[in-house]
Amino acid sequence: FEKTLSGAILKLGFEKTVIQILYPFLEKTGVLWQTGTINPAQEHFISNLIRQKLIIAIDGQIKSQSETSNSFVLYLPENELHELGLLFYSYLIRKNGHQVIYLGQSVPFEDLKEVLEVRHADFLFTSFIAAMAPEQLPSYIKKLSDTFAHKKILVTGHQIIREHLSFPKNVIHIPDTEHLKHFLASL
Repeated sequence: FEKTLSGAILKLGFEKTVIQILYPFLEKTGVLWQTGTINPAQEHFISNLIRQKLIIAIDGQIKSQSETSNSFVLYLPENELHELGLLFYSYLIRKNGHQVIYLGQSVPFEDLKEVLEVRHADFLFTSFIAAMAPEQLPSYIKKLSDTFAHKKILVTGHQIIREHLSFPKNVIHIPDTEHLKHFLASL
């Protein structure tokens, strides 16, 4: 796995490797896990290998931030543990010269509020993959929008796409990496 992944990164670059190889691989791994072909430990093992690669790539993005740099708080809602996509988005944001405050998995709403009381952030960014009941998603997004009305809130994830939600004015749907790249280029 390490040799194949390193070869792909050398040939395609990190971003294309994630988008063209790792994302499809993770989708297939998820299907194998759901059908019982692999067990959770195997899925966790490979996810953590990929997570390590993402963290190394993020640490490699040491661009100086200018006065026009924006700050982003990235987090996953309580009980949401699927962070690989959000880690990759953290990489892209840092690569574009912006500051990232990465809170990680399963962040309680009250803790998010406390962080934003002491740290400036222009944007919140979160992902909804599988942890929230579909009927709770609209009210959570409204609560985010109301609580942080003065901030732009970026949302992504399979649950957002599946539910076909309408969003408050300060909430922006980022359906995929290309949309995020265009968004970052527009800042």
